[in-house]
Amino acid sequence: MTSLLRSDIAEARLTYEGRYEAREMSNEKVSTFNLRHQEVMDFYGLELAKGTVFIIEDRVSGLSNLGVFRSKQLRQGVILAAALPAAAVAIDGFGSLQDLPKEEQTKAMVNRLKRRNDRNAAQVMGEVLQITTETFEVGDEVIIESAITEGVRVKPGLEAGGNPTIPVGALFGKKEHCSRYGRGVSKEVTRLSMGSDVIDGTGKSVKGFHSSLTALFVTESDFKRHLPDIYVERWMAGAMFPEFNPRSTDLLEETKIIAEACGIRDLSEMTAYFLDRPRHHLPMDQLNSMGVSTPYDKDGDLFPAVVMGLDGLRCPDGRGFHSMIGEIGGSAEWTVGALPLVWRGGQSLGMLTSQSSLTRKDLSPEELWNERFHYTEEELILLQDARFEQKPYFTVCDLMDKPFAGGVSAFGAISDNYFFPHLEGVKVDRERGFITTNTFMVNSLGNIEHWQLTFKCIEGIEATGKKMQSPKSALRGLDEAEIDKQIKAMVDDQLKRFRLKQFFVNEYYPAIIHTDGKMVVLENTVEGLIARGALSEYDRAIVKAVVRDVPEWFAGPA
Repeated sequence: MTSLLRSDIAEARLTYEGRYEAREMSNEKVSTFNLRHQEVMDFYGLELAKGTVFIIEDRVSGLSNLGVFRSKQLRQGVILAAALPAAAVAIDGFGSLQDLPKEEQTKAMVNRLKRRNDRNAAQVMGEVLQITTETFEVGDEVIIESAITEGVRVKPGLEAGGNPTIPVGALFGKKEHCSRYGRGVSKEVTRLSMGSDVIDGTGKSVKGFHSSLTALFVTESDFKRHLPDIYVERWMAGAMFPEFNPRSTDLLEETKIIAEACGIRDLSEMTAYFLDRPRHHLPMDQLNSMGVSTPYDKDGDLFPAVVMGLDGLRCPDGRGFHSMIGEIGGSAEWTVGALPLVWRGGQSLGMLTSQSSLTRKDLSPEELWNERFHYTEEELILLQDARFEQKPYFTVCDLMDKPFAGGVSAFGAISDNYFFPHLEGVKVDRERGFITTNTFMVNSLGNIEHWQLTFKCIEGIEATGKKMQSPKSALRGLDEAEIDKQIKAMVDDQLKRFRLKQFFVNEYYPAIIHTDGKMVVLENTVEGLIARGALSEYDRAIVKAVVRDVPEWFAGPA
């Protein structure tokens, strides 16, 4: 891409000169934090050594209250569920591709390392949520259901799909509540929904590049529509603009609507962010011809939505960071970025596009753009099942019952973030045994904070790193007999058994049906996942061993 109005974020990172008020945690607050999250801290051999919360925005929107998130344990638990997975990847996995000889840095190896980082991040995120929900006293109990996730879809020629993740339908809460979910959970137990992208920029995380992070939100709102894990065209801004039907507007009209909401009179002062993809060349050309600047990045369109329109955030040419206009990316990234943007006072429209058309290799950039709505029959059925046939575009209000119900979102930096420069990557001091994490938090009140937390590894970095690794790391390369032996050992150890179940759900969810707190494994689906390369041959042995050695987790065969 060559244009004076186009800039690569990797070479032209943003700057921030807005409010950034440091509030250091006192010794008393540090001690209280450790006590409040003692079970999580003990699980990984950590204790908080010091912390600073940087206030970016503390005005209250008036559209929401924190609801059940008045609980500091719950609010901070969400922050830990972003911070600690980032630490896990930083300790073991960040930049792992660079450790290999050039001849081994193949596409297959990149995908293998990406899956490993996703696996470890999902493992720790799920464990933090589960441990946290298990510790609430009666009257304060919650149960969290995963409603939005990333990594499910197949990317032809790129990924086999079924990546390790927090799958849709996964539950976090006490066993007695999870076993009755959907059929009589006590009204004293608050039901929460979550959305996540366990790593946004997984490719960056294995290559050691900028702006990779963990991402999730947890909210009191139910989801009334399921958003399929396919591509979404998006129109987003840090200011509230009126809804419009993208099928009845053109790019110039859309740009003027968003510019007016942002208080921009001259389009030569405006920016619209894009992923660097051939499908975006045509809209970027059109926007550039209007005078709109189009900063872009190789990977990651989730966090840019979260900080869009933030006062004091500037591109190198002095323009603000305003919008996305016609950018196309994943549906999970749209949702996980859109909700905190709306909490901040912004707006986000989305419209499902044809992934089959957009992933074709025989089309020019212009053809890719023009055929983005040429759905296959299967894709059209997905739209109809999600009830988007009459209103083809949607906002968070179309997906959620009460978007402004209490909620918290958190984004844990793995590497230095080029969109918000204060959000540095995880710092690992192996000699002294300290880990420093940086997490960006937005809640349903519209408050924005940067949490910088430094943890002491009680038994050293290596011990904490091992506690954060997925159980699968101990099974790779073993034969069937050795896998069975290792699984039996895990089952007999209370902590390892707990970790094994989290791994099993996150890894094999495409072949699992949940019923009454138990699982049904679809053996033919496992074979299909192996055949297309989403799983390996030794996954078959892992599944068989777990089903055989922990029968109480499973219902009868489907």
